[in-house]
Amino acid sequence: MPEATIAAKARVGKKKQASKQLRREGLVPGVLYGRGEEPSLLTINTKELLVLLHSFGRNAVVDLKIEGKDDAVKAFIYEIQHDPLSGDIIHVDFKHILLTEKINISVPVRLEGVPEGVKNEGGILEHVMHTLNISCLPTEIPSQITLDVSELKLGGIIHVKDIPAENFEILDEQERTLVHVVAPKIIKTTEEEEGEEEIMGLGEAEEPEVIGEEGRDQED
Repeated sequence: MPEATIAAKARVGKKKQASKQLRREGLVPGVLYGRGEEPSLLTINTKELLVLLHSFGRNAVVDLKIEGKDDAVKAFIYEIQHDPLSGDIIHVDFKHILLTEKINISVPVRLEGVPEGVKNEGGILEHVMHTLNISCLPTEIPSQITLDVSELKLGGIIHVKDIPAENFEILDEQERTLVHVVAPKIIKTTEEEEGEEEIMGLGEAEEPEVIGEEGRDQED
């Protein structure tokens, strides 16, 4: 698993106004916690954080170098908060870890290939779970879990239990569906529905009166 390095500075104050000022200065407020320690308030350079995420991904082990401390702290990015409108990073949480202790983390699921059921049977691929929760050593965190779906036929399903887990333990329920190929839903148009109603109406119409022998006698 790739390891990255990023610098941080201690910060004072939790007020929302102070955090807004930091963002205007190109800094992201953050917190380091874990291992029974008191949480440490930090600031991270926004551009450096974006470079780290682009180069190493969300699940990289990070050497967090805090100004004024001799040794870097091993950590991983536990949570990133984004502005709902702009998408900008507004807060980041780091969790202090040991490389010899397992951690719980969420890993993205990537699909590869075109299913047989889509290509030749007119099915639709539904990707139900986009992440998996796993437990593993920090040095063995996969950047993603890749699934080859090319052999899935119509009605085919991949469950959580079908995922090979060599260096990690999957924490999600084993019977949950990760991905499946389903038949397309048929949506009837208004004209088709009206046509069916007309046909049903004809079926329910009263039968014409038949004049029997008695009726003819009366006419005579």
